[in-house]
Amino acid sequence: MNDAALRGLSRAFCDALALREPQRLAPFLDDDVDWMVFGPIDLFPCLGRKRGKAAVLAMCEEIGRDFELGPCEAEQTLANGEQCAAMVRFNAVHRASGRQLSLRLAQFAQFRGDKLVSLRAIFDSFDAAEQALGRTLDVSKAAWAG
Repeated sequence: MNDAALRGLSRAFCDALALREPQRLAPFLDDDVDWMVFGPIDLFPCLGRKRGKAAVLAMCEEIGRDFELGPCEAEQTLANGEQCAAMVRFNAVHRASGRQLSLRLAQFAQFRGDKLVSLRAIFDSFDAAEQALGRTLDVSKAAWAG
């Protein structure tokens, strides 16, 4: 796996979501792919763990129903054999609220051959939650609790 292949996966994922055509991502996925995105599931129900190609493609459909995605770009990528990491930035419109979101995601991927077998992603969820809710979150009480 190299930088170009990871960029190809990121581009296919973004295109699949933006065009609401999850099958564009299917050729990159292993049948038993293990996919987990860490973030606020209450606010973004499409996050969390998905196992298997069908579950990941269903998640893509869910994202397409909830969000209109704009441009997506892998800002930084690192590749080492069949393991890759990337910082990805993309824009979206939350369909229910009409709010514009600018989102970041750190992705850690493992490939076997040309297929994605594992993805772990960390969503910049605090910033995303504030954008989605349309307000600043006050965490001062939580910071001083104890």
